[in-house]
Amino acid sequence: MPDFESLRWEREGHVATITLDRPQVLNAMSAVMFGEIGDAFSAAANDPEVRCVVLRGEGRGFCSGADLTDSANMASSPFELKDRMGRIHGSALAVMTCPKPTIAQVEGIAAGAGCNLALACDFVVATPEASFAELFVKRGLVVDFGGSWVLSRVLPLQKAKELALLGETLTAEEADRLGLLYRLCDPSEIETVVKDLAARLVALPPRSVSLIKENLNRAYERSAEESLEAEANAQAMMFASEDTREAVTAWIEKREPRFTGR
Repeated sequence: MPDFESLRWEREGHVATITLDRPQVLNAMSAVMFGEIGDAFSAAANDPEVRCVVLRGEGRGFCSGADLTDSANMASSPFELKDRMGRIHGSALAVMTCPKPTIAQVEGIAAGAGCNLALACDFVVATPEASFAELFVKRGLVVDFGGSWVLSRVLPLQKAKELALLGETLTAEEADRLGLLYRLCDPSEIETVVKDLAARLVALPPRSVSLIKENLNRAYERSAEESLEAEANAQAMMFASEDTREAVTAWIEKREPRFTGR
C-alpha cells in the first residue's frame, strides 16, 4: 500500500479508499496534502486491482479547502504562485481524469478546493450535515482546483456563476435539489450506501466503465462527429474484449457475468 503523510490509502478487494487525515483542521489541504491527493489518485489509477475509488475525510469535515496557515501554500511572487498552482492543478487533473469511477463521501464541510475536490468525483454521497461552498471570492481569490471546469459541467451556467461569484454556501438539501448528489442519507447509513454503490461499480466491466466515463467527460470539447468517432473506437475495443464475450455468454446462460477487465 502507498504510504502518505497527510492521508491514508487503503484497498479492500477492488475498492481503494483515500481518507484525508488532518481532522484537527477539518482536513484543510496543506501543500503536502495537495501533492499527495494527486499521488493517491494516480496510485489508484495505476493499480490493476482497483475498480473504484472512495474519497472521504477523517473527523467532522470532508475538507475545508486550502490551509492558509501553511506557509508552503503561500508564495512571495506571482511567478512562484503560478509554479505552485501548476503542481496543485496537476493533482486536480489526477482526480478529474482518474479512469476508475470515484465516489466522494461527504460528511461536514466541503469548502473552496475541498468543494471542487468532492464535485470532481463521479458520485457524491452526503449527509444532511454536509455543506458545499465556493468561498474563493470572499478570500479575494479566484475559483481553483478545477472548479471552473467542474461547476460549468455539473450546474447550469447561471447557477455556477451564482455560487462562484457570491461565494454562497449550499446545504446538503440544496445540493441534492440541484442534482449534485447521488444520494442524501442519514449519517448512520452513509457507509452502507457508499459500500453498496462501490459494489455495484466493481461488478461492472472495468474497461466499459472507464471508456464510458472518458467519453462523457470529453463530450463538451468534442463535436458530434468526434463523439461518434470516439464511441465507435471504444465499441470496437470492447467487442474484441473477453468481458464483452463473458457478458453475452452470461446473458445466454441466464447467470451473472464475471468480469476480469480483459
